[in-house]
Amino acid sequence: MVSQHEFHYTQPYTTEEGKTLPEFTLAYATIGQLNEAKDNVIWVCHAFSGNDNVLDWWPGLFGEGKLFDPEKHFIVCANMLGSCYGSTGPLSINPATKTPYYHDFPLLTNRDIIGAFDILRQHLNIEKVSQLIGCSLGDNRL
Repeated sequence: MVSQHEFHYTQPYTTEEGKTLPEFTLAYATIGQLNEAKDNVIWVCHAFSGNDNVLDWWPGLFGEGKLFDPEKHFIVCANMLGSCYGSTGPLSINPATKTPYYHDFPLLTNRDIIGAFDILRQHLNIEKVSQLIGCSLGDNRL
């Protein structure tokens, strides 16, 4: 069963370009349970066009009896910064102006996106990601 979550980071987040988001939200989904050894984490990165429910768009790899089985793995998939699926992006309200960011939203690099994921990883008390996979951003390191 997919569990939907929102993580609110309430500290300033500075991008690689030197711009600052006063705070951000990452919408994310988890499937399965983190085991006692915390060594069963599968982290999924997706493109801007995807959402955090890998069972919807990658059913050949994720699901009961599949390579990434929620009975064995704790699967985490976060919607990246800038996405339109609940994470902070250009249509989000800028807390400083109380209006949407629109063109004031900073340009993001892969390092910015992965940096936000890393903050989420720490929040979830995950020390090690067993496998990192993604359609177009899967080679980044957490």
